[in-house]
Amino acid sequence: MTLRNSAISGIKWTGISSIFVAILQLVQMAILARYLAPTDFGLMAIVMVVIGFSSLFMDMGISSAIIHRQNITHEQLSSLYWLNIGAGLLLAIFIYLLAPTIAMFYQESTLTPLVRLLSFTFIVSAIGNQYRILYQKELEFNHLAKVEILSSLVGFIAAVYFAVNGLGVYSLVYATLAKVVVANFLFLLSGLKKHKPSLHYKYIDIKSMIGFGMFQMGERSINYFNSQFDTILIGKLLGAESLGVYTIAKTLVMKPAQIINPIITKVTFPVMAKVQDDEIKLRNIYLKTINYLCSINAPIYIAIAVLAEPVVLLLFGDKWLDAVPILQILSVYYILRSTGNPIGALQLAKGRADLGFYWNALMFLFFPVTIYLGSFYGLQGVAYSLVLLSIIFSIPNWYFMVRPLCGAKFKEYFYQILQPVIISSLSAVIGVLSFFWISNMLVGTFVFLVTSLITYLFLNIFFKTESYMIIHNNFK
Repeated sequence: MTLRNSAISGIKWTGISSIFVAILQLVQMAILARYLAPTDFGLMAIVMVVIGFSSLFMDMGISSAIIHRQNITHEQLSSLYWLNIGAGLLLAIFIYLLAPTIAMFYQESTLTPLVRLLSFTFIVSAIGNQYRILYQKELEFNHLAKVEILSSLVGFIAAVYFAVNGLGVYSLVYATLAKVVVANFLFLLSGLKKHKPSLHYKYIDIKSMIGFGMFQMGERSINYFNSQFDTILIGKLLGAESLGVYTIAKTLVMKPAQIINPIITKVTFPVMAKVQDDEIKLRNIYLKTINYLCSINAPIYIAIAVLAEPVVLLLFGDKWLDAVPILQILSVYYILRSTGNPIGALQLAKGRADLGFYWNALMFLFFPVTIYLGSFYGLQGVAYSLVLLSIIFSIPNWYFMVRPLCGAKFKEYFYQILQPVIISSLSAVIGVLSFFWISNMLVGTFVFLVTSLITYLFLNIFFKTESYMIIHNNFK
């Protein structure tokens, strides 16, 4: 299979799994919102920040190093596997012992058993993680998709079952454990047929890869902390209940990006890695990636901002109406955030994890302070601070990150972003004008969606946009 056909197949399978999993999670959240209190979602958000941040140290950037390195030996893979196992075991012990301190910081004693239960995911994840990466490296996204779908389905069943039976926040914990165990067990079973680690470990074999991974781990750690500082701060200053409301809005608004971005970036990373020495091809792939993501994300997020109230009422009920303004503001933030997402794949494809580390270290100087100042104005203040930071850093992000890596010029880079945003905004305006006089919420929502979608398609065809041309060329 050619590289192009492999990429198309990867996009198809990643798309199937991403859409299935995101819809399943959305249904799960809608069901659990009727059985769980805001405090339950707030507590789980705190736990997942701790687990998510810690998992970066278990991986140590090794996954990206495996994909970047085109020739890797059996001995190197074996050494990396046992390093991953050791890191997972140490992290599990560390987080288990740290749990009471975390609970004390948030003044929530319930956090101790929750954190301790989920600390075991580090051991389980270490067993199957390398096989997941090898499937991604070889563009075998059909296998990745099947595992993701099956494990997510098991997690969904566990979450709903335990929530209906009154286990509260533990329904979220047990669902996470079930998904991790199933996914990694399946990766281990199938992966052993591709690569069986030998009892071999030599630091010299993986020294250069660990060096690459350390920058990647540092970059991811700082980036993760920056992206989760809102959750950390709200949980500490405004309490678990406020965090629960914010989490519902943030989780909902993240869904489109969780569906769309991995479909493109999971595939384009190994593809860009294979053409890393051809700057023209690399630039074209990267710019097209930006355009495709923005062409899909922008209309969806603008629609969410317009329809925030009916969406919250329909999915979660009126007890969650406080999440509406947060959802609207975060929709703007995620349009901006989604355009910057592929830069990580570009950095790793070029083997420049150090650039990402330095950039996120710079961001780290601004993110906590700005979000802290925004928190004085409540949940909306935090959301507005995220939007402000994204706008301020958009041009420096191009100048210091994109331009040196692929040579993209200012005009051609921002054109890929502004064109779909402008077309999406015009389509939304036409949609709003068509339904504002309709009193029935469901009818008005339907009219808006249909009108804005037709307008969006017409404008893309009229201006012959990049996204329209790729569809036209593949189906003509």
